[in-house]
Amino acid sequence: MANRMKAARPLPAPPPDPGPIRTASVVALDDDPAQVHLDEPAPGRVSTPARLALATSYRPALGDRVLVAASGDDLYVIGVLHAARPPALTLPGGGSASLEGEALAIRDAAGRLLVRFAEGAAEIAAPDGDLTLAAPLGRVVVRAGLDLELTTEGTLVQRAGHRVEVRAGDDATTPQLRIDAATTAIEATRVEVRADAAQLTTGQATVVARRVATTAAEIVETVERLEVNATRLVERTRDTFREASGLLQTRAGRARTLIEDAYALWSRRTTLASREETSIDGSKVLLG
Repeated sequence: MANRMKAARPLPAPPPDPGPIRTASVVALDDDPAQVHLDEPAPGRVSTPARLALATSYRPALGDRVLVAASGDDLYVIGVLHAARPPALTLPGGGSASLEGEALAIRDAAGRLLVRFAEGAAEIAAPDGDLTLAAPLGRVVVRAGLDLELTTEGTLVQRAGHRVEVRAGDDATTPQLRIDAATTAIEATRVEVRADAAQLTTGQATVVARRVATTAAEIVETVERLEVNATRLVERTRDTFREASGLLQTRAGRARTLIEDAYALWSRRTTLASREETSIDGSKVLLG
């Protein structure tokens, strides 16, 4: 059998020599996230651009020491010797989580801070939208060892499906303030209200107290009917003026009027009637 000589196939051309691998420093970043500028300038350039060619995620920063390989006139970053900042974990959507000094920071794709934790202190931010804490099937508990401060440039709204309770003090078991759909209750050893102006509008008001003291420069009362029930009524004034356009009637078991100086009574008609005797006593009695 005749042997046939097969034509030898040409071998593929070897890949171009990547050139010597060397180190360089990142001196500038680029608008293209896959490109950086290194400190080995080409003729006529301040720095030389290089493409990122790493299998792992790498977020370049100024001052990084990297391994560089050349292919023709192009440079490629193929390794990182020293990162100027700790490595960052790339998150879905372009965000990142990284160590910044002694703090752990989570930033969005634009580099804005979302979460920062350092030395036991934490900060949570929502730069563009709402920040929501939700527990649809459980409770949301916020505990603070010192103070709790709520600050808003808009309106602070609190809503509760059942009621709102406010307690203060280490031994407070009963809420000092309780608000539900029908009732608002305040229970405290002392309640103080200070205001330049105050107004209370209600269909019915009841005040129950062991003692009520009122101090005011002027009190004006406008009522259709004023009724006072008291065991003893004591009034002390410098001057007293009473005016009734209709009837002024006093009904008493006994009546006594003590006048230190003069007593004057003016009327169009005067009637004085007694079931028994009537006594008029004076050093001088003038009639007519």
